[in-house]
Amino acid sequence: MFSDLGLLQPLWLMLLPLPPLWLKWRRHQSPASSTMSMPLAVRYPLLRVIRGSSGVARPTGSGTADVMISAALLLVVLALAQPVRYTDAIKTAAASEPVDLVIVAGTAISMTLRDYVVGGEPVDRMSITRRLLDGFVAGYRGRRIGLVVLGNPPALWLPLTDEKAVVRDAISRLRPVLGGRLSDMGATLKLVDEQFGAAGETVVVLVTDGGLQLGATAPETAARALSAAGSTLYVIGIGSSDQGAGGTDPGGLIYEAIDTAFLQTLAEAGGGAFFHARDADAFAAALSTIESRHRRPGTASSTERLAETWYPLPLGVAMALLLLGVWWPVLRGGWFAGAGP
Repeated sequence: MFSDLGLLQPLWLMLLPLPPLWLKWRRHQSPASSTMSMPLAVRYPLLRVIRGSSGVARPTGSGTADVMISAALLLVVLALAQPVRYTDAIKTAAASEPVDLVIVAGTAISMTLRDYVVGGEPVDRMSITRRLLDGFVAGYRGRRIGLVVLGNPPALWLPLTDEKAVVRDAISRLRPVLGGRLSDMGATLKLVDEQFGAAGETVVVLVTDGGLQLGATAPETAARALSAAGSTLYVIGIGSSDQGAGGTDPGGLIYEAIDTAFLQTLAEAGGGAFFHARDADAFAAALSTIESRHRRPGTASSTERLAETWYPLPLGVAMALLLLGVWWPVLRGGWFAGAGP
């Protein structure tokens, strides 16, 4: 039974000796108070009415009242210690420690190609990227997100931040050719390493169709350097790998399927994995998988017990004893003992 009882603030029990010390002090002062009141009988004859029929002066402090007040103070200290009774036990899930996430979004002219269908309507690669990244960020449970534009030249679009509204606004402003008509993937990954390498373990998600690449640094070389610095590179391929899946875009750009073999090699060089977003559902599943892989357990799951507070009980009894102690001389008739017939 007593194993279910406990205290939330046990340090308050250090005050328990004070009420008994106060009671001892009061009892020590009572005789002196009675002696000092004796000469008053000469100047105030009506004091006999207050003293009672025995002729013995009533002490200024009642011993019973002092005991009640001392007990009330003890109960107040007990209430401050917050006694509880533990009831049901509940299991808490293991806490997790998310890592920083850097999204690298492709903006080459090939992102205007329409090889997705949503609601029966063709949708270009950039629109589906913005839409799904926005939904992913809205439900993101990680720590911080940064955004880099994959272009020629590449650009830091947003530093690491935990403000989801800021990230979603930055994503909404992504447009084709924002970083130029072509892409320099090697320079972009080097920029990611330079800007976010000092943040520690970072997850880099490269969203690209892999087309129209150029640059002095091979993308695989930059990916291996990024992995060696402690980051993990995941690649989400945008677009179809079937050359006959699309026609031309409104501007007359010839359809170009994505090179899944190249993107697979790039992801492996970066220590991550490749996901082909064949449709909107596959894109969303890839983002969810990447996030779940990097939610490291921080603390093991534990069992917590629900606590039922009991401090109102000693506090209520203390208030009752305090009032009774203050009014005790009146209730026992000591003030009017000498007023009867």
